[in-house]
Order: sequence, then structure tokens, then C-alpha cells
Amino acid sequence: MNQSLEHRLNRAIGQLEGIKKQVSKDEDCVKVLQQLKAVIQSLKKFGEAYVDSHFESRIEDKINDAEFKKKFKELIALSFYL
Repeated sequence: MNQSLEHRLNRAIGQLEGIKKQVSKDEDCVKVLQQLKAVIQSLKKFGEAYVDSHFESRIEDKINDAEFKKKFKELIALSFYL
């Protein structure tokens, strides 16, 4: 796994640990939900980066059509922003 992807996962894990602590301390619901939203966004960004990385490393050599690449990357981005 490349370092950027690992960093993204570690960040999400850290955020989840933060939520776990907040819940165990019975912190304000709004703060917990704000942190949850951050985790969700973090995981979406990881998913997008992972698929993009996979695309680049596994398929790039086989595809020379620039328009196809553009459309595929748009699809990746949309997949993680539902």
C-alpha cells in the first residue's frame, strides 16, 4: 500500500478512536456527529484515492484514450460523493 493511502486510513482510524472516546465520556451529541461526518468524508476520500491508485497502477498501460480516462475518473469521484 502506498504511503498516501496508509496515511488516509490511519487518519480515519484516529478519528474513529476519537469518536469512541467521546461516546465513552458521554460528550455532546453534536460534537460526536460532527466527528462522525469527518470520518465518513475521510473514508470516502480514501475510497476515491484507492480506486484511482488501483486504476493508475493496473489499467493505465492498457488504455490510451484520454476521454475514457477522464470519464472513468469522473465516475470514481462520483462514486464516493453520494
